[in-house]
Amino acid sequence: MRLIGVSSQDGRTVTGHAGRCRRFFLFGDRGGPMMGTLELTAGQVLHRGPPGADHPLGRIKVLVTAGMRPGLQASLASCGINVFITDEQSPELAVRRFLEGAPSLPCLDGRR
Repeated sequence: MRLIGVSSQDGRTVTGHAGRCRRFFLFGDRGGPMMGTLELTAGQVLHRGPPGADHPLGRIKVLVTAGMRPGLQASLASCGINVFITDEQSPELAVRRFLEGAPSLPCLDGRR
């Protein structure tokens, strides 16, 4: 099963600035309810570098977010993590849209 991470700094909605986000929801790739949450330390944020195997986000295969900078998207891609940018506020609906094959929004500058 692929693990899907959703950036949610506020703990309720899909948020942007994924490189600085410290809170993530985890979902499986078969839909269903949220499987858990991750809280990163300031030193673990994605802005500091791509997640390795020992990083808390190292197991995800998809990152759903409301925005990020192109450099972070490229860095995550080099680690095998796909990015899905959405304007959907609900984490559950955003994951569903990804699983249904909806197109990702373009990667802009993360200021959403």
